[in-house]
Amino acid sequence: MLRRHLLALPAAALAARAADGSLDVSNRKQLLFDTKFIESSSGLTHTVNLPARTGEQLLRADAPWERDMQIGSYSSILRDQGKIRLWYNIRDEAHEPGKNPDNMFVAYAESSDGLHFEKPILNLIEHRGSRRNNFVMPADPALMSQGGGSVNIDTNPACPPSERYKSWQKIYPRPNSGIQGPHRVFVSPDGIRWRLHPSLVTGLRAADTQPTWFWEPRIGKYIGYSREWVVFSGEQQIRMASYNESANFFHWSNPHIVLEPDEADFTANPRPQVDFPAMTMIGERLVEHPTAAATRRPKQRLFLAPADASGQSPDQVPDPGAPLDIYGPGIIRYDQADSAYIALYSQFHHWGATGAGPDTGDIALALSRDGLHFQRPGNRFPYLRLGPAGSFDSQWIWALPMPVPMGDELWIYYVGSNQRHSGSRDPNDPTLATAISRAVLRLDGFVSADFAYTGGTLLTPPMRFSGSRLELNLDTSGGGMGRVAILDEHGLPIPGYTMLEADQLNGNRTRMTVAWKGRSTVAPLAARPIRLLFKMRSAKLFAFQFTA
Repeated sequence: MLRRHLLALPAAALAARAADGSLDVSNRKQLLFDTKFIESSSGLTHTVNLPARTGEQLLRADAPWERDMQIGSYSSILRDQGKIRLWYNIRDEAHEPGKNPDNMFVAYAESSDGLHFEKPILNLIEHRGSRRNNFVMPADPALMSQGGGSVNIDTNPACPPSERYKSWQKIYPRPNSGIQGPHRVFVSPDGIRWRLHPSLVTGLRAADTQPTWFWEPRIGKYIGYSREWVVFSGEQQIRMASYNESANFFHWSNPHIVLEPDEADFTANPRPQVDFPAMTMIGERLVEHPTAAATRRPKQRLFLAPADASGQSPDQVPDPGAPLDIYGPGIIRYDQADSAYIALYSQFHHWGATGAGPDTGDIALALSRDGLHFQRPGNRFPYLRLGPAGSFDSQWIWALPMPVPMGDELWIYYVGSNQRHSGSRDPNDPTLATAISRAVLRLDGFVSADFAYTGGTLLTPPMRFSGSRLELNLDTSGGGMGRVAILDEHGLPIPGYTMLEADQLNGNRTRMTVAWKGRSTVAPLAARPIRLLFKMRSAKLFAFQFTA
C-alpha cells in the first residue's frame, strides 16, 4: 500500500486532460513527487532526497571596492548566454542596530563553469569616489539603496527587448530624493545596464524580503510571490508567503496565502485564517480587527526582552506563537518538467525572545502542481541544513531562487553566514563570514517514488503522449531492477509492450531508455490512451518522459 506522504492535489491542479479524460503528458517530462501519476500501487513510498552541501566558498566580498562590506541574502543566479550569471546583494558591514546599512548595492559576477566567478570592472556606479567596481544597481546611490530583490528574464512575448531583464525589489529612498517605494521594478536589456521603471507597483504589501516571479503562459499573466506580514489580534506579526497575479508586472491582484506556519509548526495551536478583504493595511502589515482574537482564543502573553549590551533586541515572539516564520518564498516554476513549481523557502527559527531558543534560518522544500497549492514533504525536516559549528554558513543560509541545471545535476546556490538574524555571531568563530556556496542534487531529484527491496508496482491513470521513446530518470543502484509494460486504457496488455517482453532495467541514469526485446520505439502508440505499469525492486524513480 502506498504511504502518501504528500496530500492529493485538487483537480484544478492537474495537467490538461484529453476529451476522454486521459492525462495529456505530450512529450514533457513528468515528475513523480506526488500521487498524480499513481492510480494504484504496492510496495511504494515517496522519499525526499536531500542535496549535498559542498562547503565551498565560491564568492566572497573580497574585491578592493568591497572592503568593509558583506554579501546579503537577496541574490539571484541564472544560466544565460552560455554563462552562469550572478547578481548579488552587497552592503556595508557596519550599521546601526535595527537599521539597514547606508550602502546596499546589487553587484554582478559571472562564470563559465559555475565554480570560478569573475567580477568584471563595469565602471557604471560611483562608490567611495570611484567607478572601478562591478556594481550595477542603483544607478545613483545618492538617491537610494537597494535590498537586492530578484533578477529574472521576462519571457512574456509582448515584453520589449529593452526590458527583457527585470529586477523586482525593495528600495530605500534617501530623504528628499522624490523617489517612491517600497516595491519598485528595475529593467535592463542585458542584465548589466539597469534603469528604474517609472511605473509604481500596486496591490502588494510587505516588501522587505526577496520576491520571486515569472511569466506564466498557462494563465497569460505574471505570477509573483511576496512576503506577507500578518498581525493577528492579540499576538505579534507572523511572516508568510503569498501568491499574486499581474497582467503588466506592476499592478498585482488576486492574493492567496501559499506558505505559512500551520498547526504542526505551532504544536497544535490552531492558526487563524488570513482574510484579505476583512483585514486592514497599516504600512506594510495586514492587520486583523482587534476584537477577532476574543472569539478565537484567550489573550496571548508576549515576551518582550530588553535590548542587550550591544543595543540589539532579540526578535519579539508571542507565547504561544510561531516557532518559525516563512521568511522568504523562494518559489519558481521548475522549467525542466511539466506542471512543477518548487519552493526552496527560508525558515526563520525563533522559539522565544529570551535567548534560550535559536535565532537562525535554514531552507525547506515545498512542491506544487499549479503554483498555488503547495505541499511540504519530508516531515518538515530542513531540506538544506546549516553548516557545522565554526563554518561560514553555521547560522544562516538562504537559497538563491533558481536551481541551475548542470548536466545530470542541479546546483542549488545559497548565501551562507555565521551571523544570526539578530546580528550575533557564531561563538566558535566570531569573525564575520558570508559567502555564496552551492549544494548538489540529482536532476529532477527533489522527491522520488521508491520501490521496496522486496518489490513494488505503480500503475498510472490513462494518458496520451507524443514521441517515439520512453525515458526514465531511474536509480536502481547495484542490486535493484525494473521493467515497464504499456497497457491500454482498460488495463489490458498491449502486444509487443507486455511485462514478459520488457527488457530489464538496471543502473543509475537520468535518461534511461525503456525497451521491449531490444525494441524501444513507442511511436505506434502515440496519441492513443495508454497506461504505464512499473514493476521494480530496490529502485528510485524520479521522472518519466516520452521523447522524439
